[in-house]
Amino acid sequence: MNCFKRYVVSCLVAVVFFAGVDAYKQPDGDTHLATILVASAGWPVFAALVVGGAIGDVVHDMKYGKAG
Repeated sequence: MNCFKRYVVSCLVAVVFFAGVDAYKQPDGDTHLATILVASAGWPVFAALVVGGAIGDVVHDMKYGKAG
């Protein structure tokens, strides 16, 4: 993974993390609209990156005979 991809993934993780922290600080349901939008838009992208990376690693290992 090159540096730009690591930077983008790190920024995405930080955005989702800080949105979660902001929502956790206000448990009474009075969260900011921006927090809700960031969390709802960010988690599917984050999950797709994690699942896609895991599947990519498995396929790479199978291709080069390192799996199993």
